[in-house]
Amino acid sequence: MTAKTSRRLMEEAISQRSRCFLSLPQTVTGIKELDCSIRESSSRGLLLESTAKAAAGPHWVGLPVTGFFRLVLRDHGLEETFYTFDSSIRGAATGPAGQARLRLREPEALVFGQRRKSLRVEPDLDRLQKAFLWRYDKGATFALDAPALRGSDFQAGLARLADISAGGMRLVLRAALVRDRDLLLARGQRLVIHLQFDEPRVAATNEFWMVARVSHVARDRISQDETVGMEFLAGGSLDPKAGKIRWETVTDHVIPGLADIFYHWHLDRHREKLA
Repeated sequence: MTAKTSRRLMEEAISQRSRCFLSLPQTVTGIKELDCSIRESSSRGLLLESTAKAAAGPHWVGLPVTGFFRLVLRDHGLEETFYTFDSSIRGAATGPAGQARLRLREPEALVFGQRRKSLRVEPDLDRLQKAFLWRYDKGATFALDAPALRGSDFQAGLARLADISAGGMRLVLRAALVRDRDLLLARGQRLVIHLQFDEPRVAATNEFWMVARVSHVARDRISQDETVGMEFLAGGSLDPKAGKIRWETVTDHVIPGLADIFYHWHLDRHREKLA
């Protein structure tokens, strides 16, 4: 990407009032990520202003940073696109209202991308090797051999994994399946999910056990199909000898291993669009 193209995209970001999320060295600044508005983009660099109060000062100068922002491109219809860039801080001060004002070195390039934990994809069926779902109540155990949903339901089109990210997923359940399996789910209800994906490019495990909480439920007024959104609360691993799952609470509802898999799939689809 040329410098001219990068500047044009930055100018478009300013016109769209896109936010720039800036990752900072936390050991120096005490801040891991700063939410900023983009005030200026030129050969002098980028001028950013934080949306919340932040005590910036000369000790920030020279620090390496990574920026991330969103654009809606209209060249071929409306398409949400994300870009990242690397830079360093040339000037830092705190404004009269307490917001940080940062002058960054002009980025050498903008890179197409998205924060991995935010990526949402709809997996192809041939990449979904295992899919099971159980109702889960902390006060009672659940039977591993009696799931409410299994992979054959997805293959038959009775259930669809509409989208999934490292932090949650959305299921669409056909009305007949909801009725036959008593799957009238409610907000706040907990579920256990077991998924395995086919992705050889990721060295870590591609099999996941998760506890999820239903965040919303919607039913189609005509078909009565059920759409269920959920967020991940814990990740686990099955102990084959004990026949039990050992759970660990996740941070920010994010399962890190899922993010790596979906990042590959997201790039695959972007390359397909460019081909």
